[in-house]
Amino acid sequence: MLATGSNSLTSYRLSIRLGADGFSFSVLNGLDGSVVQTDRFPVSQQAAASDVLRQALQKPYLMDYRFQSSELVVEGQSTIVPIEHFNKSDMLAFYRLCFPNQQASVADMQYQILSSLEAVMIFRLDGDILRIVQECYPDVKVCCGDARQLELFAAQQEKRPAPEDVEQRDVYVRLDEQRFFIAVFRRGKLQYAASQDASNDNDRIFLLLGIWKALELHQQKDALHLEGATKELKKTLAEYILNID
Repeated sequence: MLATGSNSLTSYRLSIRLGADGFSFSVLNGLDGSVVQTDRFPVSQQAAASDVLRQALQKPYLMDYRFQSSELVVEGQSTIVPIEHFNKSDMLAFYRLCFPNQQASVADMQYQILSSLEAVMIFRLDGDILRIVQECYPDVKVCCGDARQLELFAAQQEKRPAPEDVEQRDVYVRLDEQRFFIAVFRRGKLQYAASQDASNDNDRIFLLLGIWKALELHQQKDALHLEGATKELKKTLAEYILNID
């Protein structure tokens, strides 16, 4: 399926995104990355994720493109470790420590090295889901959506003027419907990054303020940069954190 179809003169990339609500398939132009076609396949209690995925991979239109590469992007809970402390044999134990309510096995553990940040992102991908995708695309590249978001945060941090207080930390948060991702930088260096499940503002406030306290972030000096936050959420957080944008 990597080199079939009628569009043989143009190369394409296939991006499969796995989230809590199901799968999305995107056909991307291999030259400029523009979206050619997208399709969503929701998962419900009546439809198991593996069954939905198998049916999605059999869609006839996938045979119409010549895919030069394919990727499986996982949107789920993740955490990081400094690259010098990373050990594959410790991944499951560390993941369970960070997310005690998540079921995971050794076969489910995935990682992505972020060399520019000197860190490794650890995340979970159901082994059955990966095997189903590999049946059609053996060379599929597994990626973590949070890793890409972290790289975007790092790029924003590089462009931000140096604060007058060299000890000031910048906290970046990207909020989605079911979860949020947070990263903390000081002097341009990554200090902390993780994702949390949170589907309402009450949970988001509780978790964000808990992280703020656990990391001993300063109520007035440290800056909080929010993406995807409601006005109500910003207003409530402003009661506890002075520097918000």
